[in-house]
Amino acid sequence: MEAYLGIAVLGIIIIFFSFAIISGKRHAKAMKALSQAIGFSYTPSVDDDEVFLQQFSRLPLFSRGSTRDVWNIMRGRVQDFEVTIMEFRYGSNSSSTKSTRSTSTQTVIIIKSNDLDLPSFSLTPHNTSDKIATNFLSAVMPLVKKLMPQDINFDSYPLFSEFYLLQGTRKNEEAIRKLFNRDVIRYYEIHRGLCTEGAGNTIMCHVLGKELSPEDIPPLLDQTIEVCNMFQRAGDSTLTT
Repeated sequence: MEAYLGIAVLGIIIIFFSFAIISGKRHAKAMKALSQAIGFSYTPSVDDDEVFLQQFSRLPLFSRGSTRDVWNIMRGRVQDFEVTIMEFRYGSNSSSTKSTRSTSTQTVIIIKSNDLDLPSFSLTPHNTSDKIATNFLSAVMPLVKKLMPQDINFDSYPLFSEFYLLQGTRKNEEAIRKLFNRDVIRYYEIHRGLCTEGAGNTIMCHVLGKELSPEDIPPLLDQTIEVCNMFQRAGDSTLTT
């Protein structure tokens, strides 16, 4: 009986992985077709993921986890923007077993623009457990609070601060506060769930932990361009105030 049960379990595992492989190939084929439709180049994978990601090293997402992978990379230009669309996965490993205990996969869209000059920041939806852990560490280990990225809140916009975790450093907090003006904050109050990171001439949008289907990528690309233009205007306004 146990032997039959073992064979059945093995069969289910084989079917699962076979389906995953077939599904992955179909997805890659659809991503390649999308790249051709929008006039972008397509690269299924890279030889060294870490080396490839160094060009985006100032974006906090790409320092998460202990393992990082990229694939289905599309690159091209839209208007005057240099655009990269790719799928990114990071994993956290157990220090005792060295085995991956959790992973997060998301489709990210990165724009580089010569008209951007952003302070380094990360904007993500608030995670209640992360917030509790941060508050606890800050209370019992004050030194840790000084080393952690600054959580920037706005008393005048409690809804924004409730839904979003805006992080930077103590050094660039004032610049981030100026950048996140009324229009920017209201935009994110409407578009809850959109993650955005910026640094220098680069900005990135994604939905944390969400791998998009090819048909969902063009709307996110349009939104990322919209966000890029919004931050360009916000940056220009800080120069005149």
